[in-house]
Amino acid sequence: MTSALTLERQETLDRFYQGATIKDADQIRSALTDDFTFTSSMGSQDTPDAFVQSLLEFDGTVTDSKMIAEGDNLVHLYVLDIGTKIPMCDVIEFRGDKLASMTLYTDSKLFDPGTTH
Repeated sequence: MTSALTLERQETLDRFYQGATIKDADQIRSALTDDFTFTSSMGSQDTPDAFVQSLLEFDGTVTDSKMIAEGDNLVHLYVLDIGTKIPMCDVIEFRGDKLASMTLYTDSKLFDPGTTH
């Protein structure tokens, strides 16, 4: 199986994550297919524009980032720091050189400010 991280796909990921960091909607959107979907235990978006909007409204810092790629799939393991450090895992499916879908796995209870861990 070939690696999902071709130069073009790495550039797409870089553009996507940089756009999310600087909150640039056009930069984020340019990395997504027209039928991109996002799924998580905390909500889903069925359109790329809804997903972009949700990213623009979210604050947090990604640390401890590791990626594993195989075929058209990539697993991104990281810690999201929102004042609380939350381990997360995105499973990304590529179509061509763009992100076609993302599924987020995490313990959603860690986002509840009333929960202590």
